[in-house]
Amino acid sequence: MTQQTQVQTKSLTGKLTLAMTAGAIIGGAFVLIKNPSERTRLKERSGATKDTLSQYVSKVKADPSGTKEELVNRIQRTTSVTKEAINKIQDILDNEGRELKEKVQEVKVDSEEIVSTAKEASEELKDVNSKVNEAKDELTDSDDNENLTVVNGDEHDIKKTIKPN
Repeated sequence: MTQQTQVQTKSLTGKLTLAMTAGAIIGGAFVLIKNPSERTRLKERSGATKDTLSQYVSKVKADPSGTKEELVNRIQRTTSVTKEAINKIQDILDNEGRELKEKVQEVKVDSEEIVSTAKEASEELKDVNSKVNEAKDELTDSDDNENLTVVNGDEHDIKKTIKPN
């Protein structure tokens, strides 16, 4: 990239940043003008922030090294607690992940057993069906078909009647 192109890029970036900042300020000002409750809330929050910051600045001025030490200690405690939390989360994920993997494996094995049992049952039912069809054919194709009578309506009791010759 040439130096002139770099200057133009920096210039455009600076103008874009300036335009975005100006747009944000104008948008914020518009909201404050149109909404009096927002204006009041902003004043209260700004005042509270100013007071808190003033207290912190005066504390730093009174004891700069003590404040620095306190801040460093707070950061170290926060870092330590965060590391502990991350380690616990990692342990939980590792343990739960392992348990989840084991459960998935168990479900897979159980599913395969169920499918196998269903296939076996299907084959056995096919055999039973063919036997039923054989029995049906035996009853319907028999020469004695005219001698069979259904007794008791829907109860399907069959009685062979004997006809004298």
